[in-house]
Amino acid sequence: MNTKKRIIASLLAAPVALAFAAPVQAQVNGIAFASPTSVVGNSKAFAAANQQIATTYKASFDQIQQRRAAMQKEFEPMLTQLDINKDKNLTDDEIKAAQTAKNPVLDRLKTAQTNAQADIARISNPAARAELFAIESILRQYEAAQLRVVTARKIGVVLTPEVFMYAPESADISAAITSEIDKSTPTVAIAPPADWEPSRETLAIQQQLVQMAQIRAYQQEAARQQQAGQAAPAAGGGAARPAPARPAPAKPAEPR
Repeated sequence: MNTKKRIIASLLAAPVALAFAAPVQAQVNGIAFASPTSVVGNSKAFAAANQQIATTYKASFDQIQQRRAAMQKEFEPMLTQLDINKDKNLTDDEIKAAQTAKNPVLDRLKTAQTNAQADIARISNPAARAELFAIESILRQYEAAQLRVVTARKIGVVLTPEVFMYAPESADISAAITSEIDKSTPTVAIAPPADWEPSRETLAIQQQLVQMAQIRAYQQEAARQQQAGQAAPAAGGGAARPAPARPAPAKPAEPR
């Protein structure tokens, strides 16, 4: 029975390089697009920062795993009480039956989960702030790097990927911007000042990077299961998924 909530997301592995071999004249009438999230996530500085965070906050990550294990141990007897047919698989019908009966076990589960989430958020917050500070430091280089690419390729307009219904690969200059940042800023600091708070853009990009990491982890797990001759887990299903290790702030301060 897998009832654990995914409280923090997976630590990104080394970035996958984005191919960009299109000539300058392949740009679409001087219009291009770029994804700041991809630029940050695939930069050398971000990879280096995450490696440093993993080392610096190893004790915190170990504590998180221990707290998750304790949470699961605490959940098991309560979940067993809700498992009517005792098949070790808590179904929606069994949960609905507990809700209809106003089973007090549900309240105890909710309290245990809330307490565990608060503990994990408290433990993970310093590492999450370190990652946010690294992201924001990389973003400070974004505008200048983009300008260098735009100037070199004679691009007149740069848009976000979301506004395009279709565009050839040559219109994506994300990798080119990443390359420029890699040249100028291969590393960034991970220790923010005590009074520093992340911007809204920084928080949004971290969230998007978390989602990208989760998707990558699910894809890797599906491939692993297929190779082992097992059925791949369906999206949103109840199959076990890789345990995450990357922190995310639970209660970030009001962004700038």
